[in-house]
Amino acid sequence: MTGFDAFYFEEKFYINGTKEYTLGSILEKYLQKNFKDAESKLTACKDYLRLLHYPETRKQKPDCELIFPEAIAFFDRCDEYIHTLPPYNTFPLRDSGLYDIFNQHSVLFNHDDNEIDFEWFDYDKYDSYDDYNEDDDAGTVFHEPMYEHDRMLTSFNMDYPLDEMENPDDIDEVLKLNAELKDFVLQYIAFFEDLIRVKRVYEPFLEKIHSREEFLTNEEIAQVLDEFNAVANKKLNQYDKLVPSGTMTLSYKVLNRKKTSVLCENYHFTTIGGFLYIELFKGLQNRYLPRKCDYCGRYFVLERGFYSNYCKRPIKGQPDKTCRDLGHRKKFNDKLKTDPIWSVYHKAYKAHYARYLKKKMSQAEFQKWADYAIVLRNKALDGGVDYDDYVKEMKK
Repeated sequence: MTGFDAFYFEEKFYINGTKEYTLGSILEKYLQKNFKDAESKLTACKDYLRLLHYPETRKQKPDCELIFPEAIAFFDRCDEYIHTLPPYNTFPLRDSGLYDIFNQHSVLFNHDDNEIDFEWFDYDKYDSYDDYNEDDDAGTVFHEPMYEHDRMLTSFNMDYPLDEMENPDDIDEVLKLNAELKDFVLQYIAFFEDLIRVKRVYEPFLEKIHSREEFLTNEEIAQVLDEFNAVANKKLNQYDKLVPSGTMTLSYKVLNRKKTSVLCENYHFTTIGGFLYIELFKGLQNRYLPRKCDYCGRYFVLERGFYSNYCKRPIKGQPDKTCRDLGHRKKFNDKLKTDPIWSVYHKAYKAHYARYLKKKMSQAEFQKWADYAIVLRNKALDGGVDYDDYVKEMKK
């Protein structure tokens, strides 16, 4: 349901070998979302994990007959939700996976007069699954159904619950259905836990990584990770820990591009959580990391070689200005308002620059003073110079 392949080459990767992305770009999109309904969807999935099974007793029959169609509608809505997120928004939206499971075990349910019980039928819903089309003598186009069986359920009436069955084949069919239903729901549980992990784990972890406002060395990253995991690992829920979900397999494959072929690391992921985990750590290694812009508050991807607290998005109403343009100015002005050391430095700089403009200082004298002032300011910020002495020196 949520599985896909990613081919990694340098700072790029290709989903299922086709769609190209830059490292960190999908994680950035997930960080940008609030996923406020993920927990309620997770709770519903866990309820269906308990409720979604063939009735074991006659008392459970009426409940199951109501729960099955409700569950189909719920998981169809989940699929639509999933397909609003990358990389799933580039995949074709499949028809109901849960409905398909029930139809594969249609022998367990009573026949309804409204059910389609022949192999070929005209139903546009299945166009995307056609292997081929056939025309009858009247010119009607019939489409091959996605199902291998020849019944499509319209209701879920059952003659016997599990505890009244005597036929071993029927019992075996029920056990197979229940196992498939459990596996089906567990995939959605993993998905919504992965969304919750983005906000509860990935976001605070990246805040710690960016707290120094520079790219960290391997040793510094290791220290941050150790400290973060020491706290997170004490938590009960898996989605509160920095761990992957599902399974991942790695192989090396040649990916044929338009003008060349490249050797790629080919990961197959069964969950989005496994993919986001790899994207995070590949981003750490290659210095392609999502960061929240200190000016607009939205995430952007830092690219190797240049660290910034601000993105390059244009400012609303000022298309010639970006967050990066105005952000640095705002940060400097904030320092002047809140930090007396910076304020003293700025006033002294303006005074000495005015002397230079009036020819009372040569360019060499001004540059010498400017270099000394930076050293003095940094010492004061580190507490190495008494504030009063710092003020006197700056005014000279």
